[in-house]
Amino acid sequence: MSGKSLNHRYIPGLDGIRALAVLAVIAYHFNFSWARGGFLGVDIFFVLSGYLITSTILPLKGNQLTVSLKKFWVGRFRRLLPAAYVMIVTSFVWAMLFHKELLHTLRGDALSSIFYSSNWWFIFHKLSYFDSFGSPSPLKNLWSLAIEEQFYLIWPLLLMIGLFVVKKQNKLANIIFCGALCSAFVMALLYQPGADPSRVYYGTDTRCFELLIGCWLALVWPMKRLSSQKLSANHVKKLNTMSFIALTIFLVSIVYVDEYQSFLYRGGMFLFCLNAAVLIACISHPVSILGKILAWKPLCWIGSRSYGIYLWHYPVMVLGTPIHEIGNPSHWRIFLQLLLILMIAELSYRFIEMPIRKEGFRVYCQKYLICNKNKWGSLTFPRKISTVMVPLFLLVFFTGMTGVVGESQQNPSKTLPTTIKINGDEPTPNLNKQDKQAEASTDKPSQSKEEGVEDVQEIETPKQEENNTIIEPEKDEFYRGILAIGDSLMIDIAPSLHNMYPTITIDGKIGRQVSQAVKLAPNYASFNQPNHAVILQLGTNGYFTTDQMDALLEAFSNADIYLVNTRVPRSWEAKVNEALLQKAQEHERITLIDWHAAAINHPEYFAPDGVHLEKKGIEVLTKLIQQSLNK
Repeated sequence: MSGKSLNHRYIPGLDGIRALAVLAVIAYHFNFSWARGGFLGVDIFFVLSGYLITSTILPLKGNQLTVSLKKFWVGRFRRLLPAAYVMIVTSFVWAMLFHKELLHTLRGDALSSIFYSSNWWFIFHKLSYFDSFGSPSPLKNLWSLAIEEQFYLIWPLLLMIGLFVVKKQNKLANIIFCGALCSAFVMALLYQPGADPSRVYYGTDTRCFELLIGCWLALVWPMKRLSSQKLSANHVKKLNTMSFIALTIFLVSIVYVDEYQSFLYRGGMFLFCLNAAVLIACISHPVSILGKILAWKPLCWIGSRSYGIYLWHYPVMVLGTPIHEIGNPSHWRIFLQLLLILMIAELSYRFIEMPIRKEGFRVYCQKYLICNKNKWGSLTFPRKISTVMVPLFLLVFFTGMTGVVGESQQNPSKTLPTTIKINGDEPTPNLNKQDKQAEASTDKPSQSKEEGVEDVQEIETPKQEENNTIIEPEKDEFYRGILAIGDSLMIDIAPSLHNMYPTITIDGKIGRQVSQAVKLAPNYASFNQPNHAVILQLGTNGYFTTDQMDALLEAFSNADIYLVNTRVPRSWEAKVNEALLQKAQEHERITLIDWHAAAINHPEYFAPDGVHLEKKGIEVLTKLIQQSLNK
């Protein structure tokens, strides 16, 4: 490889595409209903990164790359690492001071983010994506930057080898496209509808097709060879038409696509990225009308700061939003957060990203961070502040990372039994007889033992708590049998439900999804008959497919079914509630219990994690169920 400098032209329209992509991601994370597919903005970034990086280092002729590996990697590190590390340290320090409940997950997230491996950390983390309640990690958005950094490390080597072995760029382009197809196939193969999609969503192997499509585009549509003199008027018209069609497809996808559609993981993302490649190709050409439109200065400003905006938008949102407002956003708070995000991104661009990119780490540190005590009096006030605050922040950060400062509260999922069965005929799995006897309790949830050991609560007879009496339903004999299947919320309300209906059968488990309940349903076939009631409280842990819900409902088609909708501070809340309402409207024997409407304006019903219930919440939800059964 030669030691030549980077050689590529600046295309303002691509900054406009960056602006649209990052705004779509922000709108999605703010839970705007019109931006259900805003997460696809990340796909645009991936394709664009593949195109620009390959175009930057691809030779005009021959098989020798334009820049040295060392120069390329140093340039990428200068561009990406400083701003990201500042965000990681600042977010961690803020969490230490004001959100200590996040520290039990944030340490691992911060460490993996520093080494750009957070996507695999999220995949192999012992708590799945759907089981982690409370505020999301403020560093969760760094999974995509981890994939990009891994790409920057590996791709120049692969490209150099490919050019040396294949020689002809058109053949290499075909190989790269086949590689993209293989990655998309792996995503489709590993994806399981209704199950936790973390593996396929975060995996480098299952998402690299997006980057490879950009790399393929750089070989078949070389940026350095694009010229307005090579196209006829007819070709110019076709290019402009295609660009507006591609932009329309992008915008329509942002509005109508959502992350729960199986098609998305079985070819949908691949097609979307091909459309993104067409859009980028058209905008990159000098004759593109859309490219000139997207070169609008406000869009270019956002696009040039898109890295800082993407870095900071998620921690600002997570650390600045109360649990009960997640999924129920406050517009004034969103406005203030947007202003703060743009201000921080501008400061990051001016005082971190660009200076280090131009001057390098050494000159930047000598100029801004290292202070000669003899010159202290001549320093400006901002310089004095930065000189003092940087080591102070680093000290607090390393103190927190070493665990000297502990969490303010325990993870709620570890203070509750993970499984509860009341009046169940089936044996509880994963525990022997002695374990059951030791962990059984009849008055309150048992406290968890060692991590990884499943706690079980079994209640066979009702107990009277002090100063309380058993509440009898108004129509105690209306149903011959009542079955309640649910997740962690069912565990919360189980003692209260059992106190109200002593003969009720309850089966609850933390993290339970509809797909798991479908497999559980045959164990309770005796409830599938008239004059029996089945309460299904599911959806807290993620969305489900229509087929899965239909299968579960079919298992109890002869009974009266009561669907409890969900109030959970997660993106799938509205989708789950919409699906449950639809099922209740389709069948006469299905009744919707609207827990969401009862709880949406009452954060006091919930524990600090925003999901599990306090005493008042238990009382309200139990009463809702009682009222529905007695109608």
